[in-house]
Amino acid sequence: MLDLSSTFDTVDHDILLRRLNHEFGIKGRVLEWFTSYLSKRSQFISVNGGRSRLFDVSCGVPQGSCLGPLLFVLYVSKLFSIVEKHLPDAHAFDDDSQLYVSFKPDSTCDQLAAVAALEHCIDVIKDWMLSDKLKVNDGKTEFLIIGTRQQLAKVNFNSLRIGDNSINSIDKAKNLGFWFDSQMKMVTNISKCSSASIPF
Repeated sequence: MLDLSSTFDTVDHDILLRRLNHEFGIKGRVLEWFTSYLSKRSQFISVNGGRSRLFDVSCGVPQGSCLGPLLFVLYVSKLFSIVEKHLPDAHAFDDDSQLYVSFKPDSTCDQLAAVAALEHCIDVIKDWMLSDKLKVNDGKTEFLIIGTRQQLAKVNFNSLRIGDNSINSIDKAKNLGFWFDSQMKMVTNISKCSSASIPF
């Protein structure tokens, strides 16, 4: 599960407007409206009654608006074509992207090919993100191997390379409020839910 760093805040307005025009065919008055919507925005910081000077906002989509998430999805639309080209499935939810790859645990070659495909796809994603001023949050990116106990015993790897870093596989991960473990048992999720609902 790839986690993007401060994604809504790092959307480059010029790149977004070019993408709306060239990739989504938004032109004329509608493009002018989007340009006006994103332009000449400013903000300040207020702490304990003190206020900073106003400064211009040249990136990010306005949060709290219904257009913010839509503009973000259009901005990161290239992610889906990259994943579709390199991996069979992916899911994205705002700033989290989930990459899936399956392999035969009995085959070392199949395992190595799956890891290579996943690492290559992540490299391509990171290159694209760098060019579009986005960043993978390596600290929040997680890697989970799922299978039966017998299948997991045959797996010969437990880490993935992400650029210059390596992440180790984890036993469980939270995904859209649901806890998954490596054997897809419900024990972790039930335990977390029941402990959260007990008031003491």
